[in-house]
Amino acid sequence: MKQFILSFSLLLLGVGAVLAGPDRAITREQLPATAQQFLQEYFPKAEVTAAHEDGHIVQREYDVMLDDGTHIQFAADGRWLEVESRGALPRGIVPPSIVTYTAKHYPSLTITRIERSRREWEVGLSNGVEIKFNRRFSVISIDD
Repeated sequence: MKQFILSFSLLLLGVGAVLAGPDRAITREQLPATAQQFLQEYFPKAEVTAAHEDGHIVQREYDVMLDDGTHIQFAADGRWLEVESRGALPRGIVPPSIVTYTAKHYPSLTITRIERSRREWEVGLSNGVEIKFNRRFSVISIDD
C-alpha cells in the first residue's frame, strides 16, 4: 500500500509539472489584450523591460516589469492582480472607496501597491503600512 501511495504521488507530481509548463519570457505584444489595454491606459509612456508567462497548474499568470520600476501581475485573462510602484499609483487603478479612506486617515501618504483577490483588496502605503479591505471596502486589518 505504501508503494502504491508513493507511486501515485510521484505520478501526480509529474503530471502537475507537465501541466504547469515552464515559465517563459514574452513580449508586450504576447500579453492578453486586456493587459495590453491596461498598460496603454495607465502606463502609456513606460517601456516593458521584462515580461514572463508563469506556468501554473490551474491557470497562467503574467509578470510584467516596467522601466520606471513598476511591477504588475496579470491573470490569464489579462485582469491585473497586483500593481506595485516606486511612487503613487496612477488614478483609476485604486477604487474610489479606498482612495477616500486613505485620503481621510493617511492624508500625507500615497498608495504604492494594490492587490486584489476574490475576497479582499490590500493596499500598501508609501510609509509601509498595509491595509486590507473586504469586497465592500470595509477595513479588515491594518498592518503598520
